[in-house]
Amino acid sequence: MDLASIIAERWPNRMLEIRKRCSIDAEFRQVLSDYHEARAALVWWRNNDPATSGRVADYERLVHELEAEIEERLT
Repeated sequence: MDLASIIAERWPNRMLEIRKRCSIDAEFRQVLSDYHEARAALVWWRNNDPATSGRVADYERLVHELEAEIEERLT
């Protein structure tokens, strides 16, 4: 899934705000990129080895932390 789809899925009512922020803030764009990569890794680990010792939980935690950072940067 591409970044725009992931963002639209997670924050459907904030797309305009996110696009505006991306246009002026390189660090915000990097956080979104990190979020995209973390989500992709989480999906991969869930699909390929859900019993892996802690990998799924680690990526779930990272995804939640990045979501919180994104929301914080939007306020």
